[in-house]
Amino acid sequence: MKNINLIILYIFLIISNFLFSGLHAQINNKIVVKVGKLIVTSTDIKNEIITNLIVQKQEITQVNINDNKNYAMKNLINKSIKQSEINKYQIKSYSKIDLKNYIEGIAESLNTNTNGLKEIFKQSNVNYESFVEKYKVELLWNTLIFQLYKNQTNVNIVEVNDEVEKIKKNKNKDELKKIKTDILNQKKEMKLNLFSRSHFSKLERTIAINFQ
Repeated sequence: MKNINLIILYIFLIISNFLFSGLHAQINNKIVVKVGKLIVTSTDIKNEIITNLIVQKQEITQVNINDNKNYAMKNLINKSIKQSEINKYQIKSYSKIDLKNYIEGIAESLNTNTNGLKEIFKQSNVNYESFVEKYKVELLWNTLIFQLYKNQTNVNIVEVNDEVEKIKKNKNKDELKKIKTDILNQKKEMKLNLFSRSHFSKLERTIAINFQ
């Protein structure tokens, strides 16, 4: 078992040997790392790097490509770890609305719409569907965490009432009800986020990560 934080330098050396000898270089699709039963290929890394540059509105230059290699590789390993757990529990449901909103938000940040975003990916010679799939995995992971830990998200109602009490001045009954609901949801979300990080950390320590 390998700790991701201790192998970043090793990752950089491996992918630097074959990935992007030039901006438009042709590369063979090779398996770079196996994460459990899943694989990450050189094409996956290329797509991830260029996608990150597009989303972050950075110019696609060799310098920026090199600077993003480690970040992209770690993202793909993390995605594979989550995907393995999603497959294990056979999670199929996710928020399609959240996926739609995310894609439209990225498109808007680039001053375009969904069709325009697809064209940007096409012109950059990267896979648009991989970009969509990556966020879909995050949403499936959220579903998994909720299913596993939903019964452990109880919130101390006294604490919630105390918070509402502090801000109830000049608020009507409906406003206070909404405020209370929002606080409850925020606290539950915070607990789920803690469970998410804890669950992922356990997987990270136990799943086999083997470089090829």
